[in-house]
Amino acid sequence: MREQVPKLDRRRLLQILTSAPVMGGAPFAVLAADPQPDGTVLLVAGPDGGRLDHWAAVIAGALSRFLPAGTGLRKNAAGAVDGVTGANQFDARALPDGTMLLLVPGRAILSWLAGDPRARFDVASWVPVMAGVSPAVLVSRYSAADLRPGDRLRVAASSPSGPGLSAVLGLDLMGLKPEPVRGLNDPAALRAALASGAVDAALIHGQRVPERAVQWGDIGVRPLCTLGAVDTAGAAMRDPAFPDLPHVSEMATGLRGAPPSGPLYTAWRASAAAARLDFALVLPPLTPAAMVAMWRRAISQITGTSEFRSVASADGVHTEASAAATASTAALAVDSEALTALRGWLAARGDWRPA
Repeated sequence: MREQVPKLDRRRLLQILTSAPVMGGAPFAVLAADPQPDGTVLLVAGPDGGRLDHWAAVIAGALSRFLPAGTGLRKNAAGAVDGVTGANQFDARALPDGTMLLLVPGRAILSWLAGDPRARFDVASWVPVMAGVSPAVLVSRYSAADLRPGDRLRVAASSPSGPGLSAVLGLDLMGLKPEPVRGLNDPAALRAALASGAVDAALIHGQRVPERAVQWGDIGVRPLCTLGAVDTAGAAMRDPAFPDLPHVSEMATGLRGAPPSGPLYTAWRASAAAARLDFALVLPPLTPAAMVAMWRRAISQITGTSEFRSVASADGVHTEASAAATASTAALAVDSEALTALRGWLAARGDWRPA
């Protein structure tokens, strides 16, 4: 479905691109209200009324404050909540002229990493403009002191290519023996499974993670570790929301006596980044540098407003622009060696057949 909001037209954008290679001042202050039927599109990789559609409305509404009257975006929602269909459409339709952006969930990127045959897009080629990230914490009936290499741990994981992938692979890198338990998509069913001991651990991600991580304390479940975070240089660090908890690579070092490394660890870092990614706003490959700079400047302005920060805070999402967004998404662009290692690991487990 298309939602028409004030339009930012393709012709004027291209005029700016050719006449102003270095942008300064308010990024859209020189745009004229000259609407065209092929104006700028914000393609939402998800259904109308979904969580990503909500964020699209917030972003488009915030951007309208920095556009003159009569200019803006046309929002298109496409596909299911996993984002794969919308991402496929973006790769097939988007021209490298800055007039189409994709709002995509981390779940779609996990599908690409895992080799889902439906995923016919290339995450590594996208140009990041904005990222919405949230903590991801592994909760367990066991503490770190209880665990030894070789221990078996049953982990709730909705599907081989879902967010639980990062938890299962992370535990494997620690030297443990994780066993995925499928079909626990409902929070009540997951709580019951943890309380009864049918499941030993689960990954909490998405909205309001810190509050949710402590809600199961009454059934003996506590945070074990996080998927970590990255600084602006892309280096691994503890998640600021859980400063006292080790991240997966720290636990792996403690249990195995050496930090994890190699292609499979690179793949794990990508899966962890995708699991923490609520959404990414990206441009197509080969978008000219001046157009990338224009969009990044606009996004930096809206993420600095109190209204935008309030919406993000209510969801427990940290929004990032420019260098921070690039750092958060850089780990996603893994090489073929890491992809092969991950897909081989999934195939060897016997519950997934990558493309």
